[in-house]
Amino acid sequence: MQKFKLYLVKGEFSEQKVLGRQSKDYLFQEFEDYEYIIVDDLNEVDKEAFPRAVISLDMPLVRAKDLDRTLVSMQKSAVSRVVFGGEGSPFGVWLDKGKDIYFVYDDAFLKLGGAKNDNMVYNTMRRRIIDHLLDGGVRIFGDDFHIDSTVKVERGATLKSPLTLSGDTFVERGAYIENSIVTDSIVSRGATVTSSHITASQVGENSSVGPFARLRGANVGANCRIGDFVEVKGSTLSDGVKCAHLSYIGDADVGEKTNVGCGTVFCNYDGKNKHHTSVGKKVFIGANVNLVAPITIGDNAFLAAGTTVTKSVEDSGFVIGRVRAEKLTKTKQEG
Repeated sequence: MQKFKLYLVKGEFSEQKVLGRQSKDYLFQEFEDYEYIIVDDLNEVDKEAFPRAVISLDMPLVRAKDLDRTLVSMQKSAVSRVVFGGEGSPFGVWLDKGKDIYFVYDDAFLKLGGAKNDNMVYNTMRRRIIDHLLDGGVRIFGDDFHIDSTVKVERGATLKSPLTLSGDTFVERGAYIENSIVTDSIVSRGATVTSSHITASQVGENSSVGPFARLRGANVGANCRIGDFVEVKGSTLSDGVKCAHLSYIGDADVGEKTNVGCGTVFCNYDGKNKHHTSVGKKVFIGANVNLVAPITIGDNAFLAAGTTVTKSVEDSGFVIGRVRAEKLTKTKQEG
């Protein structure tokens, strides 16, 4: 229960972001069950209110238990005032009008501003986030993690460093992610992401991504395989799609159980505008195929390796467009 009047003072760095949230938002979240007064500057603080606590909104590490602990300690020791930081700091706890002053240099009361302080706040917050995930049953291995406080990870997921999870990212139970950067994305149950970069995308259940894949605005279904050096941009891949390596899928819909061969390019840009490609179910796309959008490929079609496809293909169609190789015999010229 709150035992003091709490003032939250706007600071120069109140809106500075630390691991996904503005500094002030950490404090609003921490003290959501407390009564507090937000003031623009220290002149608005009631100097006759006792006990009172004054905190800057650019001190994101402060927790309710820190203030409660400080107040209890002051009462036991008959201390009238505790200051957070060095001499002259206007932030702290006042028990009464007495003159006893103690200075507290605890990391919990660090204020943003300056490279050293910013680094210390960042690292302390990072450790708190990791500890919270561990307490929640997330399996975490390694030390090089950068996980925003906005990220949600379910119990039973496995994270292995180096790893960056940021923004509105959600990792479901049973997912495995290592050596990757994942932003504003969903990694579903049983999915595996290895050494890849994923932004604003969804990876379906039991699908695998990587190594060295990139997803941008992609919706990957269940049981898909996105292999090494594959980029998927602004596309939807239905369940069971395989694209093992060295391909680009842009602005497309790809049907269930379609195979996209090595070196395939969805040619979505004509130099001025982007165009869409639609590929049906159970299509076989051979190696080094170019699909020149806008184009539609019907279900069960077969596109032979080395073919450039510029016209739509009907269901169960067969397309081959490469030059036939011929055996040539060298003739010795008389000199």
